Amino acid sequence: MPTSSALSLEDTVTALYCALDDALAEAKIECRDGKLIPRRGPVPDMDDREVLCLAVLQELLRFESDNRFFLWIANHPTMRELFPRMLTRQKFAERRALLTPLMQQLCQAFCALDGEGQPPFSSSTRIPFTSVSSCAPNAARVSTAWPQPATAPR
Repeated sequence: MPTSSALSLEDTVTALYCALDDALAEAKIECRDGKLIPRRGPVPDMDDREVLCLAVLQELLRFESDNRFFLWIANHPTMRELFPRMLTRQKFAERRALLTPLMQQLCQAFCALDGEGQPPFSSSTRIPFTSVSSCAPNAARVSTAWPQPATAPR
């Protein structure tokens, strides 16, 4: 029997991004020029799908403070590598607010993909960070080497 291994941060972010992409396809929401919601203006530096991914990751890792979450990202080499065009905290908050209406559609899409009647998360539901362990075979838990909100850089 194979031994259990922890998901790396990079694997978790990749699995989360893929799950969001699947949910967007299920909800028939297309990304055009980096935008999930049609709006005027140039192509954004950071794609709306990346913003959604980070917003969900913030919930998964239980960062209640945007400041701590952004400090953690700034001080985590993997996160800086995965999201090289990171927005400012204020711009991220504005974009996340703009994308909030999509979350209900995505919750319904996740339910359809998973065949369950209840959405796996909502904007007010705290998700145990270990729940991402089911995204990969033989993954028992998320790596405890990731800084938790209480240990995020100040």
